[in-house]
Amino acid sequence: MTQAKISLLHDPKEPIHPFAIKQAVVAVGLSKSDEALLSYLDFFTQHIPVEQAAFLHVLPRFDLFNALFQNEGESMVSNYELNEETIQEMKTAANKRLSKHHIKNIDFKVREGNPLEELVALAEHTAADLTVIGQQSAASQHGILARNLARKVKCNALIVPDRSRQQLKKIVVPIDFSPASIQILRLALGINKQLAEPAEIICLNVYEMPSVASVYIRKSTEELQKIVEEDRMEAFRNFLRTYASTEAGRIRTVLIENKLGDIGTYIMDYADEEGADLILIGAKGHSRVELLLLGSVTERLLSENDSIPTLVVK
Repeated sequence: MTQAKISLLHDPKEPIHPFAIKQAVVAVGLSKSDEALLSYLDFFTQHIPVEQAAFLHVLPRFDLFNALFQNEGESMVSNYELNEETIQEMKTAANKRLSKHHIKNIDFKVREGNPLEELVALAEHTAADLTVIGQQSAASQHGILARNLARKVKCNALIVPDRSRQQLKKIVVPIDFSPASIQILRLALGINKQLAEPAEIICLNVYEMPSVASVYIRKSTEELQKIVEEDRMEAFRNFLRTYASTEAGRIRTVLIENKLGDIGTYIMDYADEEGADLILIGAKGHSRVELLLLGSVTERLLSENDSIPTLVVK
């Protein structure tokens, strides 16, 4: 049995910097769900510095409505007037929920068109390093926008369910020993550098038993499972010694056997049972196919998560 492979694409000697945001883009729906989103954002930015944030609300396109009138000047309200009213409504909502000085510079923007496309376009235009959206647990298409955002946006994405707790005491970090795992672990450690009381980081690996029958290697099922788990734990020790040497002793490692083939569900169930306050997960999968797409594990996690903020790392 060989240990799980550990990538050496990252320099282990590279220092871990405190996590901070230069430019964030926040989707505002001007609905009741904004209350939970903005309240969590206020909590989050008390700990994680944000240099600039653009708050975006997307209106439906008005050219179809204008076509109903012989003269566009006869429309009931001009786009300019509507945009100004919308911006004022956004400012009122933000002033009500956000504490002053947590975000250094805030800009309010209104666009017309498809919300997802406009959000992605603004994130690219501003060179954002974080996009933030809320997620309603009772929505009929729960999780679809979150998955689409994680697919299309080029920067990290923070998805905030409306049932999110405002605390950072436990962070769950799924680990598969890929280069993405290194990046995610380093980001989790960077978040801890900003916290007065560092959160407990729990590294979780969902493993599968070898497909070969235990009888062919003259081991019982229990003996074979013990060998696999010992192999994974040794990989964990090497991984943490290499990429989190000063923090390795404070990071909890957990193994879960995958019996159903749905890793995302295992991660979500564990995070929920453990009372996790934040999940960090990579946007891309481990297989060659998933490197081109949003990872299937992340897809499943986002579709089932209705209570824990999730940072999808690009």
